[in-house]
Amino acid sequence: MRVTVIGAGVVGACTALALVERGFEVTLIDQRERVAEASSHANGGGITPLHSEPWNGPGLAGSLLKYMGRADAPWQLPPQRLPGLGRWGIRFLAQSRRARFVANARANIRLGLYSLDRLRDWRERYAIDYAQTTAGSMQLYFSRPAFDRALAMRRELIAGLGEVEPLDAEAVVAREPALAPVADQLAGGLFYPTHESGDAAFFAQGVAEEAERQGAQMRLGESIRRIVCDKQQLTAVETDHETIPADACVIAAGPETTELLRPLGIRVPIQPVRGYSATFELEDAESLPALPLLDTARRFVTLRLGERGLRIAGLADFAGHHRAIPPARMDVLLDNARNLLPALADHFTPAAGRLWAGLRPVTPDGRPLLGATRIEGLYLNAGHGPMGWTMACGSACALADRIAGRTPEIDLLPYDPSR
Repeated sequence: MRVTVIGAGVVGACTALALVERGFEVTLIDQRERVAEASSHANGGGITPLHSEPWNGPGLAGSLLKYMGRADAPWQLPPQRLPGLGRWGIRFLAQSRRARFVANARANIRLGLYSLDRLRDWRERYAIDYAQTTAGSMQLYFSRPAFDRALAMRRELIAGLGEVEPLDAEAVVAREPALAPVADQLAGGLFYPTHESGDAAFFAQGVAEEAERQGAQMRLGESIRRIVCDKQQLTAVETDHETIPADACVIAAGPETTELLRPLGIRVPIQPVRGYSATFELEDAESLPALPLLDTARRFVTLRLGERGLRIAGLADFAGHHRAIPPARMDVLLDNARNLLPALADHFTPAAGRLWAGLRPVTPDGRPLLGATRIEGLYLNAGHGPMGWTMACGSACALADRIAGRTPEIDLLPYDPSR
């Protein structure tokens, strides 16, 4: 059976490997010249299933109003973008009701935990190296009420699924000494010992190389012209090079999924949300934090990469498909990092870092679109929001099982594209 995968980010690369492992004849296509050149290229790098909940938690509307028009806001929603959000925006706000948010979060956490198991299996089996760390991650809080609310919510979201270790300020610094200069500002932290991190692009490239070694065909630098159907049956994928016959096709193209499906009359609720990162190579490696650190209030993370690398990533801008980096937004991101890690503040300048912006494919309920469409042979693996890498291996393996006629190890109903 011939299966074409469109999109060679971390989700698409994992899909290709999962399919070729199950004996399919796989072709992986991307318009870019290399694997993981778009949303997976320089993202936050966390593999964090126990906090893979959607962004639109309770109180979202008030938060958006609070930050409307502020240059230093963790969110930016320009007023001119409001008409374009339309029905998606209404659904996004509706899903922030507590009961819906909890259900959506627990669905994502289940998928993330399954995915972490699959990632560890591949890492061991195929010896994939991606500057990984396996020491856990830390969420930081700077007021006692915020910490107490977060701990109560976290325990509700992960009940029966995993464990979190609450720490007071002293224990946070003992666990991560790089935070000593801001110890007096900390109210506490939530430590997740099972979380991991690394370079998602390196991982995607390693997975794609393994898929190719097992027989997958790589078609990089080819743009999709159309998905060819005979009535309601997929028959081929046409690129700017040639028409590739296919018995099935998986679209794993992140925010570009909507454009690929529109000519087929299929509408999917994915909105691109822009985020940013800056990656630095520092000589003073002893001052680097060992753990990935997440500041939820200011919506950014710091992440160590290898011996001397540090990535700062975050913010969320509803800016359409534009990937430009406004200097003011990068300043906000770097200012946040300077405040959190003052010992390294002098290093955090735009000129010293590799700057990047990427688009996260966000659905109204925060759950990915994972499964079959109404066109026979056409499947989706898209809409993972900021949790693409956290969910990539599990999404790929579950969907590959579904295409192979097997019962997936995780129930795919919560992620059905027709919901």
